[in-house]
Amino acid sequence: MKQILKIEISRAFRTKGMLFSLIGGCVLSVLHIIQYQIPAHQTLLQRAFETAPIWTPPNVAGTWIAGNGYNLEGFAYFLVVPILAMLPYGVSYFSDQEQGVLKNIYMRVKRRDYLKAKYIATFLSGGFAVTVPLFINVLCCMCLVPNLLPSTILPQNGICAVYVWNEIYFSNPLLYIAIFLLIDFCFGGIFACVTLAASFLSDYKMVVAICPFFLQLLLHVACTLLNIWEYSSVYVMQAGYGIKQIWVLIAYLIIGFFGTFFIFMYKGERTDAF
Repeated sequence: MKQILKIEISRAFRTKGMLFSLIGGCVLSVLHIIQYQIPAHQTLLQRAFETAPIWTPPNVAGTWIAGNGYNLEGFAYFLVVPILAMLPYGVSYFSDQEQGVLKNIYMRVKRRDYLKAKYIATFLSGGFAVTVPLFINVLCCMCLVPNLLPSTILPQNGICAVYVWNEIYFSNPLLYIAIFLLIDFCFGGIFACVTLAASFLSDYKMVVAICPFFLQLLLHVACTLLNIWEYSSVYVMQAGYGIKQIWVLIAYLIIGFFGTFFIFMYKGERTDAF
């Protein structure tokens, strides 16, 4: 198990898909820096905040790409998270089967060990690809905007007392950001593994590859039409929107993780590779 896990993780982090995913995510991250963070920095230099105490200077928690709900780059980034997560290693099982690699692997290691290693490597690669551009965006934001405590009077977003972890947001914003980076890592891993679970649905790689994006798009449209937009995964992942009901996050993580794991393991153990 350890040997095949090392091999799968090494493969997952050395793919061209990982490079393309990181480049795509960083492009959106840099566009946000140019569009919002640099102007916020210029505002700090030009506006005399001491003359009007009611003005609140921009802060990291409300300025980074996931810190508010009014920047286009942030919405676009979290909308395409399933694609960014899928690119590194999501279709690797489909490719291994299509190219006949599974036959050689199953002759050397236990099928169950290979499937577990594949799932872990895919989860880690998806989470990594999604989180790195966000982390870079936070670091750049910290270079341009001070890490001030968010204002409870004129906040840069809608976070208030009804949201989960609001005490952390107003007292330790960097910890709040770190929590959501971890959440985004988990969502990235789950979306990557949705591709694994969908590997048995079609004989066409493109159909398998777009499954996680189609799933999120379907959820987002349904939540919007039902006027429960805060339940959409696009918004649950964004720190600036916050989470009103903790059970929504727990449901996403539990159903996403265990659902994809059991489907992939069940189908993988019963699919004939020879």
